[in-house]
Amino acid sequence: MVSVIGGQEYFVFPVVAIALAGLMVLLCRWAFSKAKGGSLVRRVDDRPAEKDAFGLLIDIRTVRTYNEARVAVSKLKDFGIKATAARTKAGWSVYVWPKDELAARGLLDV
Repeated sequence: MVSVIGGQEYFVFPVVAIALAGLMVLLCRWAFSKAKGGSLVRRVDDRPAEKDAFGLLIDIRTVRTYNEARVAVSKLKDFGIKATAARTKAGWSVYVWPKDELAARGLLDV
C-alpha cells in the first residue's frame, strides 16, 4: 500500500509550525514583560534596605564599601561563623546569627 501525499499536507505543516512559533513568541513576551505583576522572572531590588529588615540576623558592623564588608565576612567564615553582607541605607552591613554575635564582634574588633 502506497500512501500518497497531497498538496494539502504541504500547506498544513508550515501553517502549524508558524502558529506554534507565534505562540512561543507570545509566551516569551508575557513571561519577560515589564508590566506590573506581569513577569514570571524574578527582579532584583537593588535599593538599600533598612538595617532591621533582615529578620533574625544581627548587624555587627557597618562599613562604607562592598569590599570591606566581604573581607569582614570572609574573616568570620574562616573562624566558622556564618555571616553575610547586605547594602543598607547606612552603608554595607555585616550580619550574623544571634548566637554568634559576641564571637563575631570579638573577632572583628581585634
